[in-house]
Amino acid sequence: MNRIALLFLSLAIIAYYGCDSKSDTVSQGREAVKEVVTQPFNALDSAKDSLKQSEDKAKAALDQADKESQ
Repeated sequence: MNRIALLFLSLAIIAYYGCDSKSDTVSQGREAVKEVVTQPFNALDSAKDSLKQSEDKAKAALDQADKESQ
């Protein structure tokens, strides 16, 4: 009787921790998917910022050239 109870207790503990590791794997998978999905948007935002900075520099250079020509 004690062996059977010990066996069931052992199986319950293994199942409990097995479910937790599966849950952790699912959470890690979701985070990985989220990162992969958001990378293009982050790259787009970075490209927009870079373009804005380039436009600002070009505009400042044109303004400076206009002032020098006058």
